[in-house]
Amino acid sequence: MVDRDTMAAYAANIDKYRNLVTKIGGNSRLDGFLARLSEGAEILDLGCGVGDSAVRMRDAGFAVSCTDASPDMVATANDLHGLDAVQKSFSELQEDAAYDAVWASFSLLHAPRAEMPANLVRIHRAIRPGGLFYMGLKLGAGEARDAAGRFYAYFSEEELREMLAEAGFSVLAAEPDSMVGLLG
Repeated sequence: MVDRDTMAAYAANIDKYRNLVTKIGGNSRLDGFLARLSEGAEILDLGCGVGDSAVRMRDAGFAVSCTDASPDMVATANDLHGLDAVQKSFSELQEDAAYDAVWASFSLLHAPRAEMPANLVRIHRAIRPGGLFYMGLKLGAGEARDAAGRFYAYFSEEELREMLAEAGFSVLAAEPDSMVGLLG
């Protein structure tokens, strides 16, 4: 399910979001993620936002496919970085063993809690055997909206580990950080 209020909040704040991403330099975990992959690996940036991670992947020599549920994010990623991002929700991910890795940096947290197990199964199916998956989320409990109206689903680390295992993943690392978001 794509939350319309979340899409509207990103549309209303697209310039602010793009400027924030430029200022903070994107997700600091990306370099470590890429270091684990073979040269030229095929990566899906699932929830690519304005394309900051995808362009870094591309410029490092990886083959990158980009999707985001927000038409404004897709347009910005394509215009700003010359990407070929496609508007697509998590539930539309239907590929089988198509990618060496999937990067979902603070995107899956916008889907309802009840959808997370199915989303993880789809992601696992899309990754080739031995592939890599990165997921950035906010820890907590329940579901809520922020001051901008964006929907968030929160999970405990234990819940996430259980769902990942049930979807077929093995957890290599779980590392908390203090990354700044759109509203601080």
